[in-house]
Amino acid sequence: MAARSFFLKSFGEINFKGFIVKSLEFIGYDKEKKIFPSTVYSNISGDSIPYEWDVQGNSVVHSGLGAKYTGILSEDGNTLTGGWRPDKDTESTEDNSYDAIMTRTKRGTKTHSKSKK
Repeated sequence: MAARSFFLKSFGEINFKGFIVKSLEFIGYDKEKKIFPSTVYSNISGDSIPYEWDVQGNSVVHSGLGAKYTGILSEDGNTLTGGWRPDKDTESTEDNSYDAIMTRTKRGTKTHSKSKK
Protein backbone atom coordinates (compact mmCIF):
# COMPACT_ATOMS: atom_id res chain seq x y z
CA MET A 1 0.00 0.00 0.00
CA ALA A 2 1.40 3.42 -0.97
CA ALA A 3 2.00 6.06 1.68
CA ARG A 4 -0.63 8.77 1.73
CA SER A 5 0.25 12.41 1.34
CA PHE A 6 -1.87 15.29 2.50
CA PHE A 7 -1.75 18.94 1.54
CA LEU A 8 -3.25 22.06 3.04
CA LYS A 9 -4.68 24.64 0.67
CA SER A 10 -4.66 28.22 1.97
CA PHE A 11 -6.16 31.33 0.45
CA GLY A 12 -4.76 34.69 1.55
CA GLU A 13 -5.22 38.37 1.02
CA ILE A 14 -3.02 41.21 2.24
CA ASN A 15 -3.19 44.95 1.74
CA PHE A 16 0.44 45.83 1.07
CA LYS A 17 1.01 49.55 0.53
CA GLY A 18 -2.51 49.95 -0.86
CA PHE A 19 -2.23 47.01 -3.29
CA ILE A 20 -4.37 43.94 -2.57
CA VAL A 21 -2.25 40.81 -2.96
CA LYS A 22 -4.28 37.61 -3.28
CA SER A 23 -2.63 34.23 -2.96
CA LEU A 24 -3.20 30.51 -3.12
CA GLU A 25 -0.73 28.39 -1.16
CA PHE A 26 -0.28 24.62 -1.14
CA ILE A 27 1.47 23.34 1.98
CA GLY A 28 2.88 19.83 2.45
CA TYR A 29 5.04 18.16 5.10
CA ASP A 30 8.66 16.98 4.86
CA LYS A 31 9.07 14.18 7.44
CA GLU A 32 12.87 14.17 7.27
CA LYS A 33 13.33 17.93 7.80
CA LYS A 34 10.18 18.26 9.95
CA ILE A 35 9.13 21.38 8.08
CA PHE A 36 6.20 22.34 5.88
CA PRO A 37 7.37 23.25 2.36
CA SER A 38 4.89 25.33 0.40
CA THR A 39 4.28 26.80 -3.01
CA VAL A 40 2.53 30.16 -3.38
CA TYR A 41 0.74 31.54 -6.42
CA SER A 42 -0.39 35.16 -6.40
CA ASN A 43 -1.91 37.89 -8.51
CA ILE A 44 1.49 39.65 -8.58
CA SER A 45 3.01 37.26 -11.12
CA GLY A 46 2.36 33.94 -12.77
CA ASP A 47 5.40 32.39 -11.11
CA SER A 48 5.20 29.85 -8.31
CA ILE A 49 7.14 30.92 -5.21
CA PRO A 50 8.65 28.37 -2.80
CA TYR A 51 8.42 28.99 0.94
CA GLU A 52 8.87 26.93 4.10
CA TRP A 53 6.89 26.87 7.34
CA ASP A 54 8.51 25.73 10.58
CA VAL A 55 6.09 25.33 13.48
CA GLN A 56 7.40 24.56 16.97
CA GLY A 57 4.63 24.83 19.56
CA ASN A 58 3.15 28.32 19.11
CA SER A 59 6.31 29.68 17.43
CA VAL A 60 5.98 29.97 13.65
CA VAL A 61 8.65 30.78 11.06
CA HIS A 62 7.70 31.34 7.39
CA SER A 63 10.68 31.85 5.09
CA GLY A 64 11.49 32.41 1.44
CA LEU A 65 12.70 34.96 -1.12
CA GLY A 66 15.47 36.25 1.17
CA ALA A 67 13.23 37.08 4.14
CA LYS A 68 11.76 35.38 7.18
CA TYR A 69 8.48 35.92 9.04
CA THR A 70 8.72 35.07 12.73
CA GLY A 71 5.53 35.04 14.74
CA ILE A 72 3.60 33.71 17.69
CA LEU A 73 0.34 31.82 17.23
CA SER A 74 -2.45 32.70 19.68
CA GLU A 75 -3.74 30.03 22.09
CA ASP A 76 -6.93 29.57 20.06
CA GLY A 77 -4.86 29.17 16.85
CA ASN A 78 -6.67 31.98 15.04
CA THR A 79 -4.13 34.81 15.09
CA LEU A 80 -0.46 34.86 14.07
CA THR A 81 1.40 38.01 15.18
CA GLY A 82 4.92 38.80 14.03
CA GLY A 83 7.00 40.39 11.34
CA TRP A 84 9.02 39.91 8.16
CA ARG A 85 12.75 40.62 8.31
CA PRO A 86 15.43 40.09 5.65
CA ASP A 87 17.90 37.22 5.84
CA LYS A 88 21.28 38.31 7.24
CA ASP A 89 22.87 38.71 3.77
CA THR A 90 19.90 40.67 2.36
CA GLU A 91 19.57 44.45 2.59
CA SER A 92 16.66 45.67 4.71
CA THR A 93 13.98 47.55 2.77
CA GLU A 94 10.38 48.57 3.44
CA ASP A 95 9.35 45.66 1.18
CA ASN A 96 11.00 42.98 3.36
CA SER A 97 10.87 44.57 6.84
CA TYR A 98 7.39 45.01 8.25
CA ASP A 99 5.10 43.66 10.95
CA ALA A 100 2.04 41.64 9.98
CA ILE A 101 -0.91 40.08 11.80
CA MET A 102 -2.54 37.09 10.12
CA THR A 103 -6.07 36.11 11.10
CA ARG A 104 -7.78 32.82 10.33
CA THR A 105 -11.35 33.14 9.13
CA LYS A 106 -14.11 30.58 8.90
CA ARG A 107 -13.92 27.97 6.18
CA GLY A 108 -15.08 29.31 2.87
CA THR A 109 -14.02 32.87 3.64
CA LYS A 110 -10.77 34.67 2.98
CA THR A 111 -7.77 34.81 5.29
CA HIS A 112 -6.72 38.40 5.77
CA SER A 113 -3.34 39.74 6.72
CA LYS A 114 -2.71 43.27 7.86
CA SER A 115 0.68 44.83 7.41
CA LYS A 116 1.88 47.80 9.35
CA LYS A 117 5.10 49.77 9.29
